[in-house]
Amino acid sequence: MPLSVRRARLRPRDLVPDRYLTDGRRLFRVVSRFVNDDSVLVVIEDSLTLDALAYAAVELVAMGLRPVRAA
Repeated sequence: MPLSVRRARLRPRDLVPDRYLTDGRRLFRVVSRFVNDDSVLVVIEDSLTLDALAYAAVELVAMGLRPVRAA
């Protein structure tokens, strides 16, 4: 029986500083967001290593990142 996995969309409000994203294994904090016309660049920090990396918003979606929601 095939499993259906629903991938959460990243909304603009998910990509503001101090929000958290996960891929199910790692936790990332949004450090900053830069908007230029139709493109969005987001700097995220790995919560384990504290490495900060810059990605286009479409790359975050391709990486399978989703927002962390409060329970």
